[in-house]
Amino acid sequence: MQSLFSFIDVQLKSSLIWQLRYYFITVLALILAASIALLSSDKTTIHLSINAAHSPFADFFFTYWTYVGDGIFVALAGIVIALILFPKYKWLPLWFGAATLLLSGAAAQLLKRFVFEDALRPSLYLSEHSLYIVEGVEIHGNHSFPSGHTTAAFAFFAFASLFLARKNKVLQFVFALFAGLVGYSRMYLSQHFLEDVLAGMLLGSAIFILLVLVSKRPLSELNA
Repeated sequence: MQSLFSFIDVQLKSSLIWQLRYYFITVLALILAASIALLSSDKTTIHLSINAAHSPFADFFFTYWTYVGDGIFVALAGIVIALILFPKYKWLPLWFGAATLLLSGAAAQLLKRFVFEDALRPSLYLSEHSLYIVEGVEIHGNHSFPSGHTTAAFAFFAFASLFLARKNKVLQFVFALFAGLVGYSRMYLSQHFLEDVLAGMLLGSAIFILLVLVSKRPLSELNA
């Protein structure tokens, strides 16, 4: 029995998901915080509270930080990471990054366009309220659930943690916070509700974990 537990312990600690535990512990904390908030209050009250807490610095920061979850940014950043790591891992970061970002993006758009196509964004859902809108931000009205930017951010920073921070718990924590700030930016800019952001966190993270599990053999060289 002791040898069995020792074997399981060795297998767990050699797994890639275990090596990213600081990233996923932080993500889990964000998911729990969002879930508790939604269980404690309604999405309208939560959004109005976030919308009321604005400042010139936050306006500037979130207007630009939100692009970290944009498809073009994550694609370019993924390519840069793949090029930097090409001498060591060859094509592995490129194809795994492409699979992660394409599948997470496709899943988010499928849900937006075909499953929850009637979900309204804050600007329309809360049209009777005078929302604070950051100057220069183009506000959308439809296809709110889930947040595509949040989905992409959590998938991308999990990918970045896998290839850049497996042995750096501080950087894993920072990457998770970066992803969380993308999610918050979507609410701050009144592009999404908290429930949309929560769904994006779950979707981006779940697709990454699934891809790691099904790509166990080719990814095994990361432990070599």
